[in-house]
Amino acid sequence: MINLSKSLRSVAVFVVVSAWVGGAAAAQDTMLTLTNSITGAEILLTEDGVMGLDQVTMSTTNEFVDEMTVFSGPLARDVVALLGGGAGDAVVLTAVNDYSIEVPVQDFIDYDVVFAHSTDGERLSMRDKGPIWVVYPMSDNPELRDPTYNARLIWQLVSVEIK
Repeated sequence: MINLSKSLRSVAVFVVVSAWVGGAAAAQDTMLTLTNSITGAEILLTEDGVMGLDQVTMSTTNEFVDEMTVFSGPLARDVVALLGGGAGDAVVLTAVNDYSIEVPVQDFIDYDVVFAHSTDGERLSMRDKGPIWVVYPMSDNPELRDPTYNARLIWQLVSVEIK
C-alpha cells in the first residue's frame, strides 16, 4: 500500500471537506474525481486541490508531441494514495469523452507517471489535452515505447477509480 505524506493527507481532508460543504458547487468545480470501489471512498479534487499536491516536472517525448517536452503535475502514485487503504491492483482512467482504460497500479509504483496539467510551463486547456494528461517517462524508459503504454497516455482525464 502507498503511504500518505502529511501534506497529501491535508489536501485530501481539505478537498473532502470542501466538497461536502460546497455540495453541487464543488461538483461543478471538480477537476478530477477519485473513487476507491473497494472502500467506497470518493474525493473530488478541484484545481486548487490538484495544484496543492506536490508537483514534479518531467522531460520526455511520446508519439503525441513533436519534441522533448516538459510536463508538470503531481505524480500519479501520490494522487492514488489520497484514497488511502484498500488499494486494488488496477485503476480505471476515464477521459471527458468516456474513453477509459484499465492500468495496473504497479505502473505508478515502477514509473514516475505524471498527471500533467502543464507542458513547457503552459497550462493545458481542454483543446490541448487538458486539463490533465497522463504522461509516462518514455524517454528514460525504452520499454515504455510500446502501443500498450501509448494507449495509457490518456488526456482530458476526469476520473480515476481504484479497483
